[in-house]
Amino acid sequence: MEEHLSPLTLSEARHLLRRTCFGAKPGEAETFVGRTAREVVDELLTGANNFPLPNAPTWANDLPPSRTASAETKAAFVVSNTEWRIELTEAWIGQMAKNRLRERLTLFWHDHFVTSYQDYVYSARGYRYLNTLRTNAFGNFKSFVHAIGIDAAMLIYLDGNINNGNAPNENYARELMELFTMGPLDKNGAANYTESDIQEMAKALSGWGLQTPASWDVRFSFIAFDDGPKTFLGRTGEFGYDDVVTILFEERAEQIAHFMAKKLVEEFVYRIADPSLVDSLALVLLNSNFDLLSAYKALFTDQAFFASTVVGGREKSPIDLCVGHLVEMDIVPNTPQANYVRKAIITIDQTLLSPPNVAGWPGHREWITTSTLASRWSISDQIVRRYVEPEQILHFAQAMTPTGSPHAALELAIGLAHHMLAIPIEWVEVADIEEPFEGDLIVNPFPEWFLNGPAYQRNLVKMFLNGLPWYEWDLGIGGAADRVVHYVIRLSQFPEYQLM
Repeated sequence: MEEHLSPLTLSEARHLLRRTCFGAKPGEAETFVGRTAREVVDELLTGANNFPLPNAPTWANDLPPSRTASAETKAAFVVSNTEWRIELTEAWIGQMAKNRLRERLTLFWHDHFVTSYQDYVYSARGYRYLNTLRTNAFGNFKSFVHAIGIDAAMLIYLDGNINNGNAPNENYARELMELFTMGPLDKNGAANYTESDIQEMAKALSGWGLQTPASWDVRFSFIAFDDGPKTFLGRTGEFGYDDVVTILFEERAEQIAHFMAKKLVEEFVYRIADPSLVDSLALVLLNSNFDLLSAYKALFTDQAFFASTVVGGREKSPIDLCVGHLVEMDIVPNTPQANYVRKAIITIDQTLLSPPNVAGWPGHREWITTSTLASRWSISDQIVRRYVEPEQILHFAQAMTPTGSPHAALELAIGLAHHMLAIPIEWVEVADIEEPFEGDLIVNPFPEWFLNGPAYQRNLVKMFLNGLPWYEWDLGIGGAADRVVHYVIRLSQFPEYQLM
């Protein structure tokens, strides 16, 4: 790894926050300017790791009715369970705007250790699954792999709960190696495992099941376990669940480190992973005994993370887009706002707690098509115009205006563009607006830095003012919130706003 040692610029600070925290709040990136990436990343990771876990919902321990319960009781529970799923998802969206880095990592691990609500059904299981992701996201990857395999949501999703020693089910064993730890081939194209390894490992993973409706806990049944000898990855013994995880990391440590390093680089740096960066990050994982915190620190402080070819080089997922709007305006969503985000992202192909398959969301360029782009524009319009309250818009504009600025209209318009768009503004095609500025520019002349600056600045200011003389702009004038709303929506319609 080659650490980024020079002090962070404003562009670099914003990039770090966009990739790891759903975006930058007004004025936040500015506090990182001049500090080293190491200092800032340590601060962000420590804060995220120490942030309290969300309180358990009131229904977290409510068990489903027994088989002998009345039809009315069962029907009522179904209705409640549906409402709880909505509450769980919207609460997660709220957490994304609060503890942004932790929840960004939780979202990544949700897309890695995939489960689907359609399979595990009960919201209480979804709550426990999310907590499994949250509580392991900053820990050890070996421990994470151990914990996720006996999470109830995963046991159901990949049939671990019906993996009986007398009739082994291979689903989890296959995905554990193929998608969750090392992939079918190593970096040189050699096979990492065989079909026999999958079959034998499945036997060792047998015996785990559920206690519902007696309890939300999982259980191990020796009766359902194959206690005979098994041979996989070159080892033979009467192995069980714990042994599987141990043997995986003893026999395939290099392959696992490379696979996970590539996954992290593709997620947080660039969709086509630089092999040298992957190799370096894999070495960090190996040398730290698969400590995830060490991997994050190394990746988020590497020179490659801040390369000009990386900044603005990733397409926003639907949740990145929607939560990004809220974060950049410093809004923790209320119930109507979270409800709209939950429903909006579904229309552009991302349903939280329900990725399309075990491989997760396709991501990257797959997120944006001619149809979804139009929908994204509409969603941005709705969030800003309908769901952000006028007081929140004015608070946002005030936070983005330098205190005591004599040129508030100019600095606000230009500052908002830099704040919202990931790539340098000079790369953005800002259309020329031929109409002249309104007002008496003899008595109220523009400053020299504005008159002699790049044309895009003047066009952005014209777009913001929309006919208002620049010197008449003030947050207290009538229609101020509407003017900011209109401008923010215009900025969100630039194709570049879809990048991060």
